[in-house]
Amino acid sequence: MRKICLFLLIILPVMMPAQVITYDTIRVSPDDERNIYKTQRQQQTAQSSIARQPVLLDRESAPGFRFDKSKLRYGANIGLSFSRNYSAFNFGPQVGYQLSSRFMAGVGIKYYYNKVRAFQFNEEYLYKNNLLGANLFGYFYPARFLALFVQPEINRLWANLTDEMTGEVTKSSGFVPSLLVGGGLRLGHSHITLNYDLAQHTNSPYPRGWFLGFSTFF
Repeated sequence: MRKICLFLLIILPVMMPAQVITYDTIRVSPDDERNIYKTQRQQQTAQSSIARQPVLLDRESAPGFRFDKSKLRYGANIGLSFSRNYSAFNFGPQVGYQLSSRFMAGVGIKYYYNKVRAFQFNEEYLYKNNLLGANLFGYFYPARFLALFVQPEINRLWANLTDEMTGEVTKSSGFVPSLLVGGGLRLGHSHITLNYDLAQHTNSPYPRGWFLGFSTFF
């Protein structure tokens, strides 16, 4: 009897681990919940799918300039003056963009006509100038009612000089640069500025010295 009890005490501890090992290594179906590799395959498949997906940038948070049509501003410079010895007409549409509450910049074109009758030593001369040009412009608003202004431009000039005593006509043409700077008041969408042409070209369409400028944008 003692030998039987001793045999059981020795064999039972050996058989119990063997049963556990046998249970862990039994074959199960690939879809069985007890299959420890099923979860690993699912995780690997999900990670592979995420890696293949393209990265889309959020346009709202992407850096850089975004064009907004509501910030476009349209304006024009118009001038008209007629008399026997002096006549002038100018027209210049402009398109600006409100970059911020303090900056506006844009481009424009212009046409300028000028006729001047001059007298010298009993001789009478008639000057007729046609000018077509393009410009860039910028406004800076350091305060709500203040405006600083700069406008570089290049113009093409066609000029006729007629000696009205002899009828002789002299023609000339060429490029005329201008660089306007100024400052003044901002009244709503309008600007009243005191301007000066830094280039001071002989055939500049602008007066020599300081002159008053007016512009409106909508």
